[in-house]
Amino acid sequence: MKKKLCLLLILFFSYGLHAQRFYTLDDDGPYIDSLTQVIKSTKSDSIRGISSFKLADLFRRSKKNELSDQYLLMANKIAPKYPFLKAVAIYYNAAGLVSKGDFDNYAKQLKLADSELKKYKTKDSYVLRAFILKNLSLVYVLQNNEVEGMKVLVNEAIPLAKKGGDLEVLSILYKSVAVIFMNSEERVKANSYLKTAKEYIEQANTSSYSYLETKADIYIVDVENLCFLTMTAEAKKSLDKAYNIIKKHPNSNLSGSYYTAEGYYFYKTGQFNNSLKSYDKGIVNSTLHKDVLLTNRLKFSKYLPLKAMNRLEDAKDLLLDLIGTTTNFAIDQRNFTKELAFIYEGLGDTKNAYKYLSKYTAINDSLNISESKGKIAALEAKFNKVENEKKISMLEAQRERDRLVAQNNKLYYSLLFAILVILLLLVIFLWINSKNQKKIAAQQSQNYTQNIESLKNQKEIDVMQAMIRGEEDERKRIARDLHDGIGSMLSSLKIRFLKVSKSSEPAPPIEIENINNLLNNSITELRQISFNLIPETLLKLGLEHALSDLCHMLETDEIHIYFQSNEIKNNIPENIQIMIYRIVQELLNNALKHSSCTEILVDCSQNESQFYITVEDNGIGFDTTQINDFTGQGLKNLKNRVELLSGKMDIHSSQKNSTIFNIELSI
Repeated sequence: MKKKLCLLLILFFSYGLHAQRFYTLDDDGPYIDSLTQVIKSTKSDSIRGISSFKLADLFRRSKKNELSDQYLLMANKIAPKYPFLKAVAIYYNAAGLVSKGDFDNYAKQLKLADSELKKYKTKDSYVLRAFILKNLSLVYVLQNNEVEGMKVLVNEAIPLAKKGGDLEVLSILYKSVAVIFMNSEERVKANSYLKTAKEYIEQANTSSYSYLETKADIYIVDVENLCFLTMTAEAKKSLDKAYNIIKKHPNSNLSGSYYTAEGYYFYKTGQFNNSLKSYDKGIVNSTLHKDVLLTNRLKFSKYLPLKAMNRLEDAKDLLLDLIGTTTNFAIDQRNFTKELAFIYEGLGDTKNAYKYLSKYTAINDSLNISESKGKIAALEAKFNKVENEKKISMLEAQRERDRLVAQNNKLYYSLLFAILVILLLLVIFLWINSKNQKKIAAQQSQNYTQNIESLKNQKEIDVMQAMIRGEEDERKRIARDLHDGIGSMLSSLKIRFLKVSKSSEPAPPIEIENINNLLNNSITELRQISFNLIPETLLKLGLEHALSDLCHMLETDEIHIYFQSNEIKNNIPENIQIMIYRIVQELLNNALKHSSCTEILVDCSQNESQFYITVEDNGIGFDTTQINDFTGQGLKNLKNRVELLSGKMDIHSSQKNSTIFNIELSI
């Protein structure tokens, strides 16, 4: 039991996902710098949010709590604007529950985060969910529900990691399955899973910032399991691979774990002096990092080679030192006193041998308190049985009197039967009434559904009428552009041609140049009107290129427009592409006309049948509570187009801040 408990405590912190690592090589500096630079330079709030979550977690693991809280606060301010970040925030905010030991609530938050992330079908979301489920499995193991922990790993986490295609994650998950088998003393099965974990980590992406830690961790666990199976030749290979990583980071807290495995290897191969040296190195490292559990584990591990070398005095001093440690569990104290009694017996000191054997017995009795309680309960039951037998003899004498009383109760029972019949009739009446009420409720529900359908049809009619009005306004605008622009230029061109044709002399060059300029301007104006009707790039190259051209066309020296796209397909129906193009065009026109901005970010992405639009500017905003009072047609046409595609529109703005439009469309 002691062995399992200590192993689980260590495994929970060392074998967790990247965001839950406890052991580290202390080489996160470049990764922290890159995240900091991204946060400072990016113009996208969503990228700044996810980078802040990662940076907060890195600082938390480095015990830089103030910096961790600072970046976590920054990320939590951004997350509510983006649905994916809101789901991710649940996971990152739950990490603090581990240090508090609140594993029940931690498990609830992990389940909630996994549930919210299920709607996202991307590789990143699959990998993150695999990590979340792995931590959930660890909680189940800590709660002695290893079967459920194994189910979560094998049935859910590993398939998700395979869909995500992250080999490093798969290696971690296979190692976690192996650790559960090690806890259950099924070492042969653990060995097969560790082989797969080693294969995955050897093929994984070496540029991952946690790759070396994961690799060293897997080989350290493999050494312990192979030594237990007396496969020392294979264990030496894994030990050497772990050492090639650890030697470059001698002061990392992962070194203490390595020296534990190395000391065990030397012990199993009979190299007792080398085993003691390895354990001493591990004790120095674990003491430096204030890892009390690992320090005590290493000290107790030293006892085995000392005993094997018959250095009983040194073994005695080591056990006395461990017994004096106040941080040990009672079960540890029991094992220490038991071994110390054997050592004193070997030294011929029967007095102290008896003393520590008595202590061992006392501690063992205290640990078996549940068994004592069971014995007490059995004695109490036996006593109650004797008392009950006395009561039975008294009741026998009273039985005759009770028989006479029973006769007088017949009338009472008859009355009770009549009452029961009445109650039964009442129940039948209530059941019939309830059935009728259900029929009435069903009819009301049907009427309600019909009313809803009628309102829905009316709403669709209103939307179509609004679209027709919008098209009429568009026709009027085109007519106005043709009359005021091309019409006036063509009239001027006609006058100049008449003037040249009536003149007997050749037309002067300046006049020919003016006529040519008028023709060029007319052609340009005609092309602009044609582009506004249906962009040529939309028909030839697709929606993504058309949106990019639109942003480029509207960009000026004073206003920069940044366009981002993600997985936009070319198989979207043409009428819907035009609708999406008009929505983005309307949003850009509103920003250019009213926001006084200098920068606009346009982000468009597609996830199967859902299309997402985000337009963010850095100009002045508006009061969204007054949106229904606006007299212009821009926002009204925008809302109509969104409703026509069964979409949703979310606006974040105020008169002192920038404006963000988030739109989700069903295509």
